[in-house]
Amino acid sequence: MHNNLIKHLTVVVIIFSNLSFGKEFNELFTIYEPIENTSKIEQSINLSFNNMVYRLSGDDSPSNIWKIINSGTSRKDLIISYSVKNIDDLSYLQVKFNQDMLVSKFKELSIPIVGYSRPVVLFLLEVDSGSDQPYFISSNKEIHDMDKVLRKTLNTISKERGIFLELPIFDLEDTKKISSFNILADPKTYIASKYDYHKLVNIKISNLGLNDWLISGDMNANFESSNFIVDFEEKFRTFLSRLIDDSLAEFQVQTSNQSFAYISIKGINTHEDYLELNKKMTMILSIPNLEIISFSGSTIAYKATTYGSIDSILKEIESNGFLDILVSEEDSNSINLYYKK
Repeated sequence: MHNNLIKHLTVVVIIFSNLSFGKEFNELFTIYEPIENTSKIEQSINLSFNNMVYRLSGDDSPSNIWKIINSGTSRKDLIISYSVKNIDDLSYLQVKFNQDMLVSKFKELSIPIVGYSRPVVLFLLEVDSGSDQPYFISSNKEIHDMDKVLRKTLNTISKERGIFLELPIFDLEDTKKISSFNILADPKTYIASKYDYHKLVNIKISNLGLNDWLISGDMNANFESSNFIVDFEEKFRTFLSRLIDDSLAEFQVQTSNQSFAYISIKGINTHEDYLELNKKMTMILSIPNLEIISFSGSTIAYKATTYGSIDSILKEIESNGFLDILVSEEDSNSINLYYKK
């Protein structure tokens, strides 16, 4: 693997920069599970564990949950702490999981992981009511009753699965420009050009008549329903589940594929830089262990244990926001990086 690592580095970086845009999901190992009352703490702990496994593996199949339980590890063995929190007048059980123990357990059972770097999916949801001007649902304005429902659905599932499901934000200039497009121009191209994303989802919601709705684009369905918003949300959740599984699969790190690499990081000028770098490097799950080889000038060199393929390692590094990948010599098993403050 390592002989090919840097050989294809430049090509890989170009591909990632255009097609695999991700952001860091900071509270990766903290789950907020709704809870009705303190008598249901055990139930909420079990549900939070399930969601933690779904989130970290990138797969909502229960098979990984049973692998862990059948290995002799209890849910509470992997929990650091839990407490009841009130958020927007609703009660949640905040459950913090042990990152090192979870990653180690996933490695032991050869369960893939998805690190802090998570895909961004941009949703262009166009609504044509048949009576008003068609519009795109945004994250900063509500026009139809369904806007609030779909925004809440995206926000809730985004937090549950650890993925960025985003709607565009329109300012006054955007609104004017979109309304000025004629039949020959596509406003979706203009909107999409303003954002970085891993995937773009186009869905048009059209009202064809009383209780008659057509969903077209990346999701296709027909509804003859007097309760369209509820029925559509159910189908939308099913669509999202498949979409999220597919998106996270592209960011999975195969823990069964363990190797090593030499990592050199420039730009470490102070002790504070070093401490901050150490803290941030723990968030790159495809690099579970670092052994310092040398520290010369502003450059620190490590021998690193690595999980996964070249794609998954470089993808995590590319998306973390605090390291730049520098070009290295071909046929080398080293990764040269620059620390950005």
